[in-house]
Amino acid sequence: MPVATTQTIALQGAVGHLIDIQVDVSPGLVTTVLVGRPDAALSEARDRCRMAVSNSGFQWPTTRRTTILLSPADLPKRGTHFDLSVVTSCDT
Repeated sequence: MPVATTQTIALQGAVGHLIDIQVDVSPGLVTTVLVGRPDAALSEARDRCRMAVSNSGFQWPTTRRTTILLSPADLPKRGTHFDLSVVTSCDT
């Protein structure tokens, strides 16, 4: 599967920053990895998004490695508003 990409906005004060969310499903150890300086609430997005994809009638990749990249990596990502973009990337 090629890399799926969506975009969202991260607010830092009153300034919005464009965030690219890329998801890659590849062979390897079965796990879901979030990279790009996520905070604790965003790290829990793995479980929320897996359940959202499963409950929507789609299948979460249970036999492959799922890597979710939030870039740019130098900008801290906080909160749960990234979930929709992550789920959208995982559905494709």
